[in-house]
Amino acid sequence: MRRSTFTRSPVLPSLLCAALLTASWVSLPQARSRAEHVRGTVVSIDAAAIVVATANGSVRVRLAPETGFATVVKSDRQHITDGSFLGIASVTAIDGSQRATGVTILPGAQRASAEGQFDWDLPSTATGSKMTNGTAANSKMTNGTATGSKMTTGSAANSKMTNGTVSAAPAGALTLQFKDAEQNRSETIAIPADVPVVALAPAQAADVQRGARAVVFARRDAGGTLIADRVIVGKNGVVPPM
Repeated sequence: MRRSTFTRSPVLPSLLCAALLTASWVSLPQARSRAEHVRGTVVSIDAAAIVVATANGSVRVRLAPETGFATVVKSDRQHITDGSFLGIASVTAIDGSQRATGVTILPGAQRASAEGQFDWDLPSTATGSKMTNGTAANSKMTNGTATGSKMTTGSAANSKMTNGTVSAAPAGALTLQFKDAEQNRSETIAIPADVPVVALAPAQAADVQRGARAVVFARRDAGGTLIADRVIVGKNGVVPPM
């Protein structure tokens, strides 16, 4: 029977874009040089593989016994409180500041292993994108800029992935704090009013439905075959914002 929890692959670096500790089911992949993100609509899934229709055609990704699954469910800003651990996808504005494109509420248990900032690969972004994960403190986010950790996703060369802790920030902003090479850092990210807020929930292969939007975090084996480390699928029409 396939495992339903996200587990850290031994080939992944120690700092995950959204790593797992006790909440292993919800692990997000760490940025790594050869990681690939397959984004699109689920065409089919069976015990052997998942097929995703992407902007460049259908892509088949092999499933492994250690492949983890999670669903993305709709949430809102009211669920972001002091101490919340967040993953914020953002793009770089002309002035160099970060503007969020999506906020994901992550399990707090991931906090210690998920902090950091990473280059990412959000599609259709002309400027650098990032993914920031962090813990919220004094987070009054009606409209917010996240400071601290980042999780940056983007196809642009300057995209990054950051994990961290959210602290006090101006109205319309959040501050994520995170460690980078054992040094404490922070980043401020603007959160426009229309930015989606979602949360991760545990799942298994049976929860992956045809027609759902998904992001598959994959690697290639020695023969060039894509193998899924984890599959994140939207529930009830939700689009994973990473």
